[in-house]
Amino acid sequence: MQKQVRVSPSFIALAGMALFAAVAFAQPTLAPTQTTPEKLCSVDTAVSFRTDTVVTTSDENGFYSIFNGKDFTGWWQNCISSHSTDKSNGAIWRVDSVRKAIYAMSRSGSGGLLSTHKRYAHYELMFEWWPQYGNDGGVFNRYAITSSSNVASNQMVLDYLGASGILSYYSEANFPGGRNGRPWSYNSVSTGSIPGSGGGAGTGGTADINNWTTSSSRRNLVTGYGPTDIGCASTGCVMADYNRLWNQNGWMQVRQIYYGGLSTTQPTSVATPGDKIHEFTFFRKHYPLDDTLLTTPNLVGDTAKWVTVVQDSMVLTATQVNTYQKISPFAFQVHGGSRYVYASNGGKGSWYRDIKVRELDSLGRPTYITTSVRGNQKTHYDMKVVSGFLVGSMKLDHIVTVTNLKGSVLQEYVGFAGSDLKRELPRRNEVMVVRIKTSQGTYTLRANPLAQ
Repeated sequence: MQKQVRVSPSFIALAGMALFAAVAFAQPTLAPTQTTPEKLCSVDTAVSFRTDTVVTTSDENGFYSIFNGKDFTGWWQNCISSHSTDKSNGAIWRVDSVRKAIYAMSRSGSGGLLSTHKRYAHYELMFEWWPQYGNDGGVFNRYAITSSSNVASNQMVLDYLGASGILSYYSEANFPGGRNGRPWSYNSVSTGSIPGSGGGAGTGGTADINNWTTSSSRRNLVTGYGPTDIGCASTGCVMADYNRLWNQNGWMQVRQIYYGGLSTTQPTSVATPGDKIHEFTFFRKHYPLDDTLLTTPNLVGDTAKWVTVVQDSMVLTATQVNTYQKISPFAFQVHGGSRYVYASNGGKGSWYRDIKVRELDSLGRPTYITTSVRGNQKTHYDMKVVSGFLVGSMKLDHIVTVTNLKGSVLQEYVGFAGSDLKRELPRRNEVMVVRIKTSQGTYTLRANPLAQ
């Protein structure tokens, strides 16, 4: 019997960190002996199908799992669109029950849309993703499941191939807005370029839609981070920063916020949501403690900050709101055609796991936080106001509301859990009240006039 040796937690953490930094991880290959049968094409138009969902309990931030790691409960493959030249089999989708991950690959040029049975209106999606260079995919938001041609959708692009960019956005099949934003482009698996190669901002888009350096030079609307907070220069991130922040040989965690655009009332001001769709995408390196894909267990938890790729909004006309899909499934896409590097050409596909969602209201606030306070344990927080900024650390995601003493709302935003948080408060020469609400309670701070 081998003698057990006790090692201090700090030594383990440092050893794990060194291990992670020293080892290069090749993407795992599909092991048919430990995967479920393929998810073939089907049709989901009946209301009864929507009950086929994974039943899970929300975590403390309101996210619940929609993939059980064992099979395709809650999912179906849509092969109606032109992406599927093979209308019976579509793309290749399999579940590896050992790795608890979904494998995706083109079927020699035939694609497909792995869709949720459940429909969503406003939501926040989070998942782990390990792509191989040559993949051509995306996440379809608000798409019409019955379209027999190109499916109109507001797509979060997951293209990992030449002349395209990961986590950009695209108005698929003339989805309103005409967006085609690619903040960076790939020349090969190991090199890229800024500005990107997108086709243009579309209706109402910003001029820096295809230039991550310019767009990252601003403080981000959701995370509050500016470029220096993620190690970039104050003038914005460059390609070397992307190569530093993006892990080409392991899991990345992806986060998308998607809400709005369901009202036919035109907005009267920037602050009025009206019929405006909002979309934000983020990534970060992820070091899960239970990574079954590593030959040696990883001992380092997740410490990376969320990196913003897209912060965009588009206004729809009343006709567009009534014409395009409002409440729909979302879907992971395998693109049809010859661009996807499929198995016979040396491609390895993409892996997805730990897929979870939380539902938002029409203003993008997590309903889990806004509806009620759950539990008796007060979350730890260390937040204070310094020189006009709210700074510190929060254990949980939160909603921050800033008012004056009369109760008028001056600012409201949703913040992510994390350390070294920093968000500029309104520049007001009056006392303000800052309320920080989580699922565990509300905390109140006082912000004195900036003239202090």
